[in-house]
Amino acid sequence: MLQTHQSSGPTELLGEDLSSMMMQSWQRCLTMLCPLHPANPDRSGDRISLKHMSQQAAMLIKQHWQPVQADQMLHQLEVMMNQIDLVRPPKGLGIYLNPTYHRVELFSFAVPPLVQIDDRFLIREWLWRMQINRPVYLLNLSEKSARLEEIRDGDWYAIEDHHFPRVFFDDHEYAKPVRSTSYAGQAHVKSYERDKTEMQQIRLCDYFHDTDAALNPYLMHGEPLILAGAERDISLFRQVAATGRNVIAQISGNFQHAHQEIFRDKVNHVMMEYRQSQLQHEVSAFFESWGAGLARCGIADCWEAIEKGQGRMLLVERGFREGLFRSPAGTFSSQKCSADAVWYPDVLDALMHLTLEKGGDVRLVENNSLGSAQRVALILRYPD
Repeated sequence: MLQTHQSSGPTELLGEDLSSMMMQSWQRCLTMLCPLHPANPDRSGDRISLKHMSQQAAMLIKQHWQPVQADQMLHQLEVMMNQIDLVRPPKGLGIYLNPTYHRVELFSFAVPPLVQIDDRFLIREWLWRMQINRPVYLLNLSEKSARLEEIRDGDWYAIEDHHFPRVFFDDHEYAKPVRSTSYAGQAHVKSYERDKTEMQQIRLCDYFHDTDAALNPYLMHGEPLILAGAERDISLFRQVAATGRNVIAQISGNFQHAHQEIFRDKVNHVMMEYRQSQLQHEVSAFFESWGAGLARCGIADCWEAIEKGQGRMLLVERGFREGLFRSPAGTFSSQKCSADAVWYPDVLDALMHLTLEKGGDVRLVENNSLGSAQRVALILRYPD
């Protein structure tokens, strides 16, 4: 079902929520991730998994916190577990808990089963959601109307504000050529304006020009735009549209009132291809930077460069998780080689934290796309 969205700028404040959660890294935190199965009408398997994982979380809470704090957290865990709706479950669930912070998050993608204690909350799922949740706008054009929709996290929101939807009223009275006098016959004909068909096209172009201008508040940051409608309408719109629009595809056909399921399948396919091409572009940019001496690969080299403030963009294969010790000298190993070595249950997640704290950016890319770069890579701000 299409949802109505009163647009007023940014669509979601995931960035603020993530920043708030990252501020908890000064104390011990519990992260619990649980995959769910919305396509399976039998919820018994999900109930058993949630119960098992909550019992595992409760055991870790008792081990890592003092009794008073542990009791408070166990109570909060029970409250959060009771709030979970398994009638309409998401594909993934995240629970984030410490003595001063608690949060339940629903994810539209699968997550691995995991219960982890660390000095910070895991942020990988949040970053992936932010990455795939960048809104895509769909402009559905016709000679009668223009409708704008925002597609985000699998949901479609109809924009209904003072910009959209737009309706084309061609109420112009087209004047017919007439004789100059009743006695002149056809010798003198007054032509008040151009041919009606030509005038209609001019007025339609003006309408599309105004429609394009109305897009500005939604495409201020280069948000992707998909055009849909009859080929003639799309062609006219693109003739008058401002240059620089990030039009990623156009879908020809009349989909304003019919064939919505087929239409949405086409749009989803376009969006998937666009996101894959964006990820591939990031990977290609890394290898170009690597060839120019402006990149690093591997956990140790990336960590060192990020600590120095050199990291511009960190790329990590989405499924790459590894627990390692880090020595004071900066070496990583699966065994504790010195008394001062620090244990990181998910060293890649810690590296993402560090990158963001140093003002860098993070991209999660497809598995096996960074195989020759040890599955983690860094584009530098400047050379050594």
